Amino acid sequence: MLDNIASSDTEIAKFLEITPQTLRKYRQKGQAPRLVMLALFWETVWGQSAANCDAVNWGRLQFQENAMLKRQNAKLKKQMAELEKALASVDQAANSPVFEIR
Repeated sequence: MLDNIASSDTEIAKFLEITPQTLRKYRQKGQAPRLVMLALFWETVWGQSAANCDAVNWGRLQFQENAMLKRQNAKLKKQMAELEKALASVDQAANSPVFEIR
């Protein structure tokens, strides 16, 4: 993963808040703690691609949910209009509900 990040070892160590010597030790062993590996993953092209994919999918989901709620709102407004029309055709009581459609 370190080869995929376009930064020097000093910059990577500063990003991870570790010493450059510790980073060199991880590189020599070919292994680092899980948290370090996860932090580095999000700095690689793979991590950035995954984050971008999640953002696009979340945006699409929100767009579809918004469209569904707009359709549902229009349906409810139509039902309210029909109820208003039905209420207008009967004698009004003192406690009749009043709806305003805007």
